[in-house]
Amino acid sequence: MEVEKFKSIFEGLDVAYGQHQPNGSRADGKQQGKSYIVRQEVTDELWQKHLAGEGPSLGIIPIRADNTTKWGCIDIDSYPLDHASLFKKIRRLKLPLVYCKSKSGGAHLFLFLKKTIASKLVRNKLVEISALIGHSSSEIFPKQSSISLEKGDLGNFLNLPYYNGDKSVRYALRENGTKASIEEFFDICEKNIVDDLDKIGAKQEEIVPDGPPCLQALCSQGFPPGTRNNGLFNIGVYTKKFDPDNWEKLLEQYNQKYMQPPLDHKEVALVVKSLDKGYQYKCKDQPINSFCNVNVCKTRKHGVGAENVSQQLGALSKLETEPPIWFLEIPTDDNEDDLKIQLTTEELQIQTKFQKRVMEVLTMMPPLMKASDWQQLVNGKMQSALRIPVSNDGSVSGQFIAHLQEFCTGRAQGQIKEDILLRKPYTEDSMTYFRLQDLHAYLIRNKFTHYSNTGQIIAELRKIKGEHKFWKLKNKGVNTWGVPVFDVQDSEHEVRKQDVVPF
Repeated sequence: MEVEKFKSIFEGLDVAYGQHQPNGSRADGKQQGKSYIVRQEVTDELWQKHLAGEGPSLGIIPIRADNTTKWGCIDIDSYPLDHASLFKKIRRLKLPLVYCKSKSGGAHLFLFLKKTIASKLVRNKLVEISALIGHSSSEIFPKQSSISLEKGDLGNFLNLPYYNGDKSVRYALRENGTKASIEEFFDICEKNIVDDLDKIGAKQEEIVPDGPPCLQALCSQGFPPGTRNNGLFNIGVYTKKFDPDNWEKLLEQYNQKYMQPPLDHKEVALVVKSLDKGYQYKCKDQPINSFCNVNVCKTRKHGVGAENVSQQLGALSKLETEPPIWFLEIPTDDNEDDLKIQLTTEELQIQTKFQKRVMEVLTMMPPLMKASDWQQLVNGKMQSALRIPVSNDGSVSGQFIAHLQEFCTGRAQGQIKEDILLRKPYTEDSMTYFRLQDLHAYLIRNKFTHYSNTGQIIAELRKIKGEHKFWKLKNKGVNTWGVPVFDVQDSEHEVRKQDVVPF
């Protein structure tokens, strides 16, 4: 019964899962280990072993094949983390989040839903909540708004709580902040389950009308110690946009009401002087950085403005073929599905090639960034990119073997060795023989162009114990190559061991 309850709560993608094997901790306390995706069905045995603490812990991909989800999570990877303070803030804001400590000592804030909802909507809500609580840089699960299983595209997995049951270090918090048993965890989930996303989130007073959500949150919750000057500068940017004729007077009103304690006249004068030189929100600086929700901000009349927002890129995935294929999400408006484009490594590396690719696929031209900013952006995406394993047939070598097998078994076979001259493979003594030029022509017809010369083909043939043989056929000398006979597949789908690829 315990396993079934746990399984129903964390229901997700059922054709792949993640596992984590710990191997120590970093100096800051974050647990290290080996994580990997397994392309196999999520069985009851895996759930049982997770709760029993047997073998690697289980990770579930929350986004389902139909691009919906039943749960999401804000993964706060900040050390050291003041759990008590964050827990109190969540309760003060009346957010229906189930607070769990993560394996690394951070926090997993779970949102559980009564029914499956489009992944994009859940992501948008969790982004909103993470900004509201001052942890906007946290990872959001599901990390993708959509996946394409037919292309090998998977979502990111999240390590589940209660590995080793009630003995786990990954546990939920009771209302008093103490450790909850797994049975208590079930009760907490039931009490916090959500049936309407629109009802989530503390309604804030319109103290910054049509302004950045970061300033709305900070004015409502208070500016952290040491951030008043930067905070007032950003409020000044807002007041200049909101009321250009009376912005200084309005700025002083915000200072008196929302800065605790208010800045003195000299400090305010320095802020005003800085604003006279130019006024753009300092989105990368504290205190507003932690409360940033750029996708909402750019829709606000007095927000950053869509034209001033750097290209907002979503989750990046890497399909580990040879060469690799990259999938990148491009966030869209709330009411539209996110767009996903397929890229080569070169298109991801070189910004102008990326721009061209986006124009071809999305019929829009993203603005170019500074080369250093682009490099920083892509590096950040690559560090958190999902690495999707492929079976051997996803490699160039694997594709070649697949074509070779089809060439040797999927066409008319020679009955006598002279049939080799008719471009037919001929089998004798557990070896299948053919002319190299016939194989090469077959590969070209089937659009396999990775090997441009016969030397590359010969190298692959030698790997599978292929051998050269000289035949005399119809009084002509003929060079052939032979490979061990391929097994003929009896069923529609060949059963093979699934690949496990670490990342």
